[in-house]
Amino acid sequence: GIKRRITLDPQPDQDEEFCLVDVKDAWENYQSGCSLRLLCPHKHNDALHALLSMLEFEWSCMVGANVYLTPPGSQGFAPHYDDIEAFCIQLEGYKHWKVYPPLNKRETLPRESSSDYTEDDLKGIEPVLDVVLGPGDILYMPRGWIHQAVTTNRQGHSLHLTISAMQQWAWVDFLELLMPEALEAAAVSDIS
Repeated sequence: GIKRRITLDPQPDQDEEFCLVDVKDAWENYQSGCSLRLLCPHKHNDALHALLSMLEFEWSCMVGANVYLTPPGSQGFAPHYDDIEAFCIQLEGYKHWKVYPPLNKRETLPRESSSDYTEDDLKGIEPVLDVVLGPGDILYMPRGWIHQAVTTNRQGHSLHLTISAMQQWAWVDFLELLMPEALEAAAVSDIS
């Protein structure tokens, strides 16, 4: 069947930073094949927070992270590409990844993540990478590269950490912030 990304949990209210998940509901969904995603795990782990802080310093950009727990034989998300540079670190279990190049120039270095691709969308497209990651393995995916992953049945579940960087970090993003302010300053100056 066609895989689609569906978020089953509610989003936090505007005044709240986190939303609480019903544990029974989360595990029932996990048992039925859904992945569990923990947003911003660095807010709960000092070592991960220190790692991301060091990467932000080294790369001179914001860095974030998510953790994904996927049941055996399950696919967390449909094929898609992201608007970030992604480093997937396999922590537990095994996950079979397929990575495809951007399908056209418009999808090269995109500013937004894609909608889901179907198997028909990728028919005849050979992956540039078809690999199984195990504990300790790291996979780098450039922004705009289509990817999908399925947990293998080797050792049960898969747990991986995705470190993300460079979101909205292109010259055009900078100019979109700068130009309105520059135009406003010019409009109100004595020279205009």
